[in-house]
Amino acid sequence: MNFSNLIIDWYILNKRDLPWRNTTNPYKIWLSEIILQQTQVKQGLPYYESFTKAFPTVELLAKAEEDDVLKLWQGLGYYSRARNLHFAAKQIIEWGSFPNQYDSILKLKGVGEYTAAAISSFAFKLPHAVVDGNVFRLLSRFYGIDIPINSSKGKSHFFKLANTILDKTQPDTHNQAIMEFGSQVCKAKKPNCEICVLCENCVAFNTNSINEYPVKIKKNSIKSIYFDYFFFKYKDLTFVKKRTQNGIWKNLFEFPLIENEKQISEEEIIESIQFKEWSHKLKLEVNSVHSFKHILSHRVIYARFWEIDCSSEIQNEHFQSIKIEDINRLAVSRLTEKYLKRLVQPI
Repeated sequence: MNFSNLIIDWYILNKRDLPWRNTTNPYKIWLSEIILQQTQVKQGLPYYESFTKAFPTVELLAKAEEDDVLKLWQGLGYYSRARNLHFAAKQIIEWGSFPNQYDSILKLKGVGEYTAAAISSFAFKLPHAVVDGNVFRLLSRFYGIDIPINSSKGKSHFFKLANTILDKTQPDTHNQAIMEFGSQVCKAKKPNCEICVLCENCVAFNTNSINEYPVKIKKNSIKSIYFDYFFFKYKDLTFVKKRTQNGIWKNLFEFPLIENEKQISEEEIIESIQFKEWSHKLKLEVNSVHSFKHILSHRVIYARFWEIDCSSEIQNEHFQSIKIEDINRLAVSRLTEKYLKRLVQPI
C-alpha cells in the first residue's frame, strides 16, 4: 500500500470532527484557513465559530466595519490576517463570487500558495498539494530529506514532492490526511512512532534520527523592545488612539505609548519630550505600574502600564477620550487585553 493510501485509511478512522471539514463552502474553508495560519486548532475553533455566527456569509463580512472585524479577532495575534481577510472579502464581492481556480484564489489578499491549495482542494477538489509545517516535518522524516525547509531550495523540493505523491483522485481527503497525520502522529515533539502506519518505511525512524528532522537554517536572535503605556484617568475618562503605522497591531486601539530599545527610568519618562507634550499643564499622580512580558514570534515585548490620575483632559489631537467602562468595545492587542484584565476594578 502506498504512502497516500496509508494516511488516508488512518485519517478516515482517526480524524477529528471539525466544522470546516463538514462543508465545501469556500468562504468557510477560507475563513478557517486564515484563522489557522498561525494558530492551533484548539485556540482557533472558538474564533471560527464567532466569525461564522457574526458573518455567516462573505457579503456580511465585506460590509462590516474594520473595527468590528478586529475586535472579533482580538487575542489571535498577527492582526494583518484580519485586515487582509476583510479586504479580500471586498475583493470577492467585487469579483461577483468566490474564485474557484487556484490561480484566482491566489490573488486574494493574504492568501499564499498553501492557503490557495487548501481552498482549491477542499472546496473544489482541485489537485493541488498543501505544504504546511506538518507536511514539511512528515515528509522530511519519512524520506530522510536534509534540505532546510526554510530555504528556497527546500521549499521548491518539498512542494514538488508533495504534488508528486498527491492522490489526484481525492486531493481533498489526501490533503486533510497528511496534515492531520503530521499534527497528531508525526508531531514535532514526542512523535507517536509506536502507532505510526508509516514507520516501516520511514527513514528517520529506521535510522534513529527522528529529532534531526526537519532541518532549518537558524534565524537571527529574537529582538527585545520596551513599551511604556500610560493609562491616564480623568474622572470616568481615559485616552486612546488608533495605531496607524504599519507593523504589529495596525489599526488597533492603544493607550499613549513610548517605545524604546532599552528600559528607561521613571525620571527619563517624565523628562521625555513625548510625555511632556501629553501632560502639558496637567497635574499628575502616578498610582501604580503593571509589568508584562509579551512574547511574539519575532520579538519579546517588555511592557509597563502606568496608571496615572490627571487634573483635566489631555489636549492632544491624536488622542480621543473614552469612558473607561467602554474600553472593552474597542479592538486592542492581546497585550493590552491582558492588562485590562489585571485592573483592580475590572472593566
